[in-house]
Amino acid sequence: MRNMKAIFRLAGCAGAALMMLLMSQVANARENVVVSIISVSVYGAWYIVNEKGFADNINVDVQIIEDLTARNAGLSSGDIQCIMTTMDSTVVTAAAGVPIRHVAVPLMSYGLDQMIAVADLKSDADLKGRSYAADYGFLNHMWMLLTLKRAGLAYDDATHKIMLPQDAAAAFVSGNLDVDVNFVPFTEQSLQLEGAHVLKTSLTDKTWERGLISDSIACANKFLDESPEVAQELIRAWFQAVDWWKQNPEEGNAIVAKGLDWPEADVQLTQAGALMLNLNQNLGALGIGDGQPVCNDLPEGVPQPPEEDSGWGALVGSDSDCEAGYLSATWDLFNEVYRDANVIDSTISFEDGVDNTFIEALYAAGAHEEMNSNLWIGRLEF
Repeated sequence: MRNMKAIFRLAGCAGAALMMLLMSQVANARENVVVSIISVSVYGAWYIVNEKGFADNINVDVQIIEDLTARNAGLSSGDIQCIMTTMDSTVVTAAAGVPIRHVAVPLMSYGLDQMIAVADLKSDADLKGRSYAADYGFLNHMWMLLTLKRAGLAYDDATHKIMLPQDAAAAFVSGNLDVDVNFVPFTEQSLQLEGAHVLKTSLTDKTWERGLISDSIACANKFLDESPEVAQELIRAWFQAVDWWKQNPEEGNAIVAKGLDWPEADVQLTQAGALMLNLNQNLGALGIGDGQPVCNDLPEGVPQPPEEDSGWGALVGSDSDCEAGYLSATWDLFNEVYRDANVIDSTISFEDGVDNTFIEALYAAGAHEEMNSNLWIGRLEF
């Protein structure tokens, strides 16, 4: 009898071992996709993708890499498959020959980005002869260049001091700058200077009408070309996670805070200044089907923008500030401005730099009808 029990125990152990081996093989069969982000909550939906298992047979390896050079090197070497960055930075990266393509617009700034000015600087026209701080070839740099262009000023009419966000806020408070082009929470520090005030924000300046301060999911050409089905599932999972987050903001914020090692209050603060785009709004950006651009489809409960025209449409030769299919003109505008400001030496066409096929495939599959929440994650009260 003791021998029989021993045999059963051995069989049980063997079965358990076999089960563990099979589970290991299944886990190893999952595709590992490296997505590089910087430490900001608007990119945190990837943590929700993993937590909720939204990406079928994909493990999203979320890597926080702040250095742009390191991210570009990873894309070129194949160590990184996709990055989360700003749309204008994708233009710069692609124009520099890094083999990537933009595949989706994940979000837009809606008050998160701000220009903090000294007391006597009251309007865009007052920027002539002043100094401003902004990172180089990044969204705050582009925003100032566009502001100067719209005001009829030359790009060098204002002096650009290249600084990281934390350094810019410190320099402004020290009295060494006229304008800090920055984002929350660093702008809160800049406002501590006596007389400092908010010249404008991405909300009041209505940059979201044409995606002038918007972000980009950009992926390596090799990944998109060699693993299109994996890439398709990855993009679908992003939008599913955003849709779920909109409907479960408290739990979603907690997941993102844990992933970033942030206080939940910081996630809440950041999300209050952002619009997370759904598939319908991506269709609107591209002019596909009945998709509506954000300017015609603002989320429920967001602060209302000014009624006056922004004038951004005029920069791309349009009579309308808000229209579907704006993305190609915005892409071309970024090329033009950065080239004329000597940020880039060559340009990258919309056809070469943007890959619409994944959004189009999701549209064809009807995913926009399933993942269509337009709730504002930032609706939670502080």
